[in-house]
Order: sequence, then structure tokens, then C-alpha cells
Amino acid sequence: MIRVKGFIKEVGQTKEWTDGNGELRHSVNLVMAFPHMSKDGKEICDEMAGEMFLPKDKTAEGIKKACENHERCEIHLGFRLSDWKGKKIQNIRVYNITKLMM
Repeated sequence: MIRVKGFIKEVGQTKEWTDGNGELRHSVNLVMAFPHMSKDGKEICDEMAGEMFLPKDKTAEGIKKACENHERCEIHLGFRLSDWKGKKIQNIRVYNITKLMM
């Protein structure tokens, strides 16, 4: 798992499903931007999309507010490579989002 500083650019629709134990689960797809300096001194942003599983008692409202307010956050990411029908697929999972104190 890595921690990077950036912000949430887009928040997708919350998805619901029932897991193998019969418990209701929620997740949301996020587009995140990570600003950094290029070699010539200009600020540029790298973007990536990932999925975040929401705790049972939480909704995506706090994440949506952080997105709307363009708040910088520390985002904890995990990367996994899987093989699906002979194709390599990279999955990005968002484990945690922490607002930065200014």
C-alpha cells in the first residue's frame, strides 16, 4: 500500500451488493488527481481511477464534499494485477482518504 497526496476529481455512483455472508456492502468508484512538478517546473496532474469499499455505517457524502471543495487529501492506495481470460488487468483499491491539515 502506498500513500499519495492529491484530491478527488470525480465520485461515481454508490454500488450496493450482498456478499457471500449475506451482508449488504457498498463501494464507490473514484477518479483521483495527483499534482506534481514536471522537469521544467510546471505543475501537472496524473489521474487514476480506483474503487473504495465503504464501511457499513458510512456513505460517500464526505467523499463527495471533499471532491466539491477540491480538498487536498492523503490517499492510501493498493494495486493488484489479475489475469482475466489471458488479459492482465490492474485493479486500484482506495483503502483510506484523510484530509490534510492546513
